[in-house]
Amino acid sequence: MFSDVKNELQYVAGMLNEAIRKDTFPETIYPEELRLAVRTYPEQGGKRIRPALLLWACGLFGGDILKALPAAQAVEIFHNWTLVHDDIIDSDSLRRGKPTTHVEIARYASSKLNTAADKAEKFGTDLAILAGDAQQAWAVNSMLKLAENGIDPALVIALTRRMQEVLNRQLISGEALDVELALQDPASVQAEDVYRMISGKTSVLLAFCLQCGAAIARNKSDFDSEEQKLLAEFAENLGLAYQLEDDLLGVYGEIEEFGKPLCSDFQERKPTLLYLEAKKRLSGDDAVRLDALTGLPFYSMEIVQLLRRLLTDCGAEQAIRELSSSATAKALDALQKLPDNEYRERLAALAGYLLRRKI
Repeated sequence: MFSDVKNELQYVAGMLNEAIRKDTFPETIYPEELRLAVRTYPEQGGKRIRPALLLWACGLFGGDILKALPAAQAVEIFHNWTLVHDDIIDSDSLRRGKPTTHVEIARYASSKLNTAADKAEKFGTDLAILAGDAQQAWAVNSMLKLAENGIDPALVIALTRRMQEVLNRQLISGEALDVELALQDPASVQAEDVYRMISGKTSVLLAFCLQCGAAIARNKSDFDSEEQKLLAEFAENLGLAYQLEDDLLGVYGEIEEFGKPLCSDFQERKPTLLYLEAKKRLSGDDAVRLDALTGLPFYSMEIVQLLRRLLTDCGAEQAIRELSSSATAKALDALQKLPDNEYRERLAALAGYLLRRKI
């Protein structure tokens, strides 16, 4: 089943890659390094999960997925601008195994413009922010192209407005909460705060993808319908499971596959549910040891192994895996109440695939 869903994801990726490559929106952006930066993340690929959710939700309700392709491109590019800005906020140097946008531009300034290191770093950050801004405009432009595919202009406007009025505000709010929680005393952070952050940072975009695809198929923007509520429930739980798996991969993954440094959440003192679960379970010397392994400037594999053993031995790792499995089960339960066809099978298989992913 998982090989099938990987093949289907590759098919979606193929369509999307061609659409993004042919899109002329970035061509008039200047200077050249900014134009290249705008294209980099969208063209590097990735799992293309969000476009697949949109297209398969469209198919779930009998829609023509080819007509929905501009919306699939829109959500992927929207996702990418958030990654560009997120990498700056988190000071990440790697994304998908390659230099992040701000790092790559800083290297350009250093090597091609002979800029001093501090100024090159600022230049990289400044242009990466602008690249993300341009990608957000590109996403809106892509969504509006639905009208060229015969989608009712009133629905196109409604979906574009929802992308900016609901998705944008909630996602940015979730990111802001993530940044704020990292500054708080971990002892004061409640699990409910982290759940709310995950909902904003992760689940809301998944929900938009699914509901957008369904709206295109049904030619309705009634997001309060029972079908749309079930899609939102599926997305909320899938997003939670996805984030929990991401937190686990951030500690237990292989850097060659994961594509970014391990233990970055612990380095940044982010109160993930994995961290909070460990804090709840540990006491005495082990609690002191966890604190000593948090906020370090560098995580060698020896330190990573120490942290892994601590999280595993106290049961925090297993608890988070069980929570992820429970969230996935709730997502699948909501999905089972929707039309029974091949697209529902794909969505169910995707949920299982995400739970077992390595990157």
